[in-house]
Amino acid sequence: MDKFLINRKATGDSSSTPNNNNIDSCKQSRIEINLSDLTTDPGLRIRILDYNPNIRDEVGRAYLLKGPCQPRSHDFPYTAFGKRSRRFNPAWFDEFCTWLEYSISKNAAYCLCCYLFKPSFGDQGGGESFVGLGFTNWAKKENLTIHIGGVNSDHNQAWGKCEALLNRKQHIESIIIKHSNQARMDYKLRLIASIDCIRFLLRQGLAFRDHDEREDSDNRGNFIELLQFLADHNESIKEVTLNNAP
Repeated sequence: MDKFLINRKATGDSSSTPNNNNIDSCKQSRIEINLSDLTTDPGLRIRILDYNPNIRDEVGRAYLLKGPCQPRSHDFPYTAFGKRSRRFNPAWFDEFCTWLEYSISKNAAYCLCCYLFKPSFGDQGGGESFVGLGFTNWAKKENLTIHIGGVNSDHNQAWGKCEALLNRKQHIESIIIKHSNQARMDYKLRLIASIDCIRFLLRQGLAFRDHDEREDSDNRGNFIELLQFLADHNESIKEVTLNNAP
């Protein structure tokens, strides 16, 4: 897996570079990150906005492909709510399987898609309850549904962006695969045409080159003239050779 450079806030680091946008801001240092080693526990992750914008989408895709952090076998601790003690219910993972996460370190629930795309302002969908601070009110399971909200809620808009991010990646990959396959076929055809010309010249004991191979030359040499002859009589070869070659 490729490694990327990210910007992460650091204090007291003499080797970091000052932020030009705010002279009082924390200094930033460049560190390497391996996408396969991203922090799984949502309570320990750095903010998505703290990643370099150039790799933020790659980080987002990596988290989406990993899926939400759902430690189902964990022994969830109890928390006192009045006279009763309650804890996170792992059955909620089944009901909210696409986005609900649990942090063992913070004993709190989080939302994966809101971590990646929730606006950094406003209290809709629980504000920071499912992003920065985490949700811990196990006595009010209905807040999970409230967090989802209506069609245009912050949560649903964030989820739509997650789907778009994954679909865009798949679309780009399919284009690359298609282009790569076509490039291989073009290369093979170009190579075969060149080899056929070489074989002919070798068998006839003819010279390959002429003294003037420029495009405006009357005779560009046996190899180029023979390849041009093939191209003039075969449209497939013409599309991948001479001026049409990479």
